Amino acid sequence: MHSKKGLSTTVIAIIVVVIIIIAAVAAYLVTSHHPTPVTPSTTTAPVTLTVVTFSGESAEFIQYEGKLFSESHPGVTVQVIQYPFSEYIDKELSALESRSTQYDIIGFTSTSAQEVAPYLVPLNLSDFNISDLIMPQEDFGGIIYNTTTHQNETIGIAYETAIYLIAYKTSIFDNTTLQEEFYQEYHMNFTPTTWQNWTVVINVDQFLTSHNITKYGFLIDDHEEHGIIDAFPAIFGYYYSRDSSLNYGLIGGIPGFNIMFEGKVLPGYNFPLPSFNSTAGVEALETYKELVSYEIPPSQVQVCYGNIADYYPEAPGAFLFTSQLSSLNSTEAQDTALAPLPSGYAETGTDFLGISKYSLHKQLALEFLEFLVSPQAQVNAFILFSKFPISKMAYQMLLSNTSIPSYERQWLTEVYKAALNAWANPPNIPPTYEELIPSFNTQVFSYLEGSTNNPQQVLSTAASKWMQYLESYYG
Repeated sequence: MHSKKGLSTTVIAIIVVVIIIIAAVAAYLVTSHHPTPVTPSTTTAPVTLTVVTFSGESAEFIQYEGKLFSESHPGVTVQVIQYPFSEYIDKELSALESRSTQYDIIGFTSTSAQEVAPYLVPLNLSDFNISDLIMPQEDFGGIIYNTTTHQNETIGIAYETAIYLIAYKTSIFDNTTLQEEFYQEYHMNFTPTTWQNWTVVINVDQFLTSHNITKYGFLIDDHEEHGIIDAFPAIFGYYYSRDSSLNYGLIGGIPGFNIMFEGKVLPGYNFPLPSFNSTAGVEALETYKELVSYEIPPSQVQVCYGNIADYYPEAPGAFLFTSQLSSLNSTEAQDTALAPLPSGYAETGTDFLGISKYSLHKQLALEFLEFLVSPQAQVNAFILFSKFPISKMAYQMLLSNTSIPSYERQWLTEVYKAALNAWANPPNIPPTYEELIPSFNTQVFSYLEGSTNNPQQVLSTAASKWMQYLESYYG
């Protein structure tokens, strides 16, 4: 009996040691998964994780995924606070400036990135499956250039893909008779997915309007308040990428400054110089005006984000953001295919989520962001909310789903390819919204409507104003 009792005690001791070792290993694995030091998450008591962003489909998607996240995290509730787009950034900044713990996750756009950046926790991209993310979407707003440290910083994660590209009508461009006639007249391919320069777009506009096939050419935003700063870089990107004296080997420019600035900070400056007051910029502006000449004169109606769908029925297509596809009726949508900008690139316009420095639940917030960009969540984004994924795997899952209409699968194919090459972006440095956009758009609009006829003068004046703002801001 004594020997049996001794054996039993030894076994128990061994078991206790094994349990301790297992617990230690488990603790190591948990802590090593997130190298960025954050407060460990806990679900021992009810926790509300609060996201604040602008209202719309994106917010609805975040809330939907929040409910799914709660199911796998007992005791956690995800609450999405929505404000109108015109109010959300002021609401966020008010809370952040007061160091409020009210919001855990902060929503922002590329143009507001550097306004909220000082209040966000730097993210470690190793926390995410970076190989599965479309990084050009992340680069425009999620990653910024710190002019003090001269280092790039990750401040947020892109949770969807939104790009500016070509939408065209298959009933026109798949017509073999029109394809042959256009080739005979211009010796160029009629299919938008094959276009290699902007000249072919102008020729298509001329061909279709002169033959009374469409009333307008391809629609392009010429709205003075905002749209010009989206449309011009989309065109300028073609010329900028081909001029090494402007880009210095960075076809997308320096993060934050992007293609409207040179790709290098020259000696004696704290910021890169404007790039658009150049021969490349003049070529882009002249191209822009020709495209605008085939639509409603801007002095009468300014084509913009909100009214492109109104004129789309009388046009062969449009240059638009993928988010605008939802404004097309079902008949138009089924007749619409997508293509990248001429020569295969695109412009980005996506949105982001970052973690507040004052959040009491930083680890949990990080886990939710990881969840939001996971393949299945991203599949839900497209199927349920018409949002294009940021996850590469999600695209493959969607493209293999035969229940998705063929035209939507064509959209997915082209958006995926173009999104990987989406670098033709306007700036998103702090002075952009209040100072750079108005001064640039006003000058360019005067040229588009015809009150000013010298493109070089227009761009030089805008660049001079930008230099004043930059010197004031950066010193």
